[in-house]
Amino acid sequence: MRLPESAQDNAVVVVAHPDDEILWFSSVLERAASIIVCFTDAEHSPEIGAARQKSLDEHAYADKITNLDLEQVKSHNQSAWPEPEETDYGLRLVRNPDHDGPFIEQAQRVATALEPIIAAADNVYTHNPWGEYGHEDHVQVCRIVTDLAQKHGADTWYSSYVSNKSVALMRRYAGGFDHDYYTMPVDTVGAREIADTYFRNDAWTFIDDYRWFDSECFIKGPLVAKPAPGWLFPVNFIRVPFDAHRKSSRPGFVRRIVRRLRKSVDRSQGDRHARTG
Repeated sequence: MRLPESAQDNAVVVVAHPDDEILWFSSVLERAASIIVCFTDAEHSPEIGAARQKSLDEHAYADKITNLDLEQVKSHNQSAWPEPEETDYGLRLVRNPDHDGPFIEQAQRVATALEPIIAAADNVYTHNPWGEYGHEDHVQVCRIVTDLAQKHGADTWYSSYVSNKSVALMRRYAGGFDHDYYTMPVDTVGAREIADTYFRNDAWTFIDDYRWFDSECFIKGPLVAKPAPGWLFPVNFIRVPFDAHRKSSRPGFVRRIVRRLRKSVDRSQGDRHARTG
């Protein structure tokens, strides 16, 4: 069943990073009143900020995007996946405990920036409690948005994506028989075109050859973790590279370097063909 009109009225989409909006919420972007992006700069990857901002400037929905322009701390893959510890500010960062304090401060900055936006909305679409494929920033934004939406009387809607890395955390929220959810068709061609904007600017941070599902589901929040019998809401399951015993090696940074090398090779080959043609 498709989302009712009432679930799309005065709606905002709140995401952690540029490209999250097209990965997890592509089917509701056209109707959304605004799209809120929390983080642009990253202290562990200084070159990404300008590339992300350029992509947002060229975005098909640039006129409705608000960039909070907050700096993200190094949190990705810092929790004890596949069974991370949940906290009031998201997930505890245990692989490098020195990052946990800055992560708490980050949550406070996000909450302060988001509160007036959430207070004015009727519906808020945001990350789910397991962070889609398992990203600590996504879980943190979900926790903050959920709390603010409850405080100000807005309805919260979570994305339906999950991965082999985050599925154990998702299962904590599968108890009960009262889940409210709706399905929407995905414009896969339009999503790919927006993704290409990120690719052109070396700002894409997910799987290079990712292909969109034909539909996606939105689950009404809040979801509560409870060890109780129940049934599972529909999910879009993605397999991602994941080794529970290996620390992150900054895969986004590595992918960007590989892309640049490929572009350099392509240019060199083009020049050589031009000289010999």
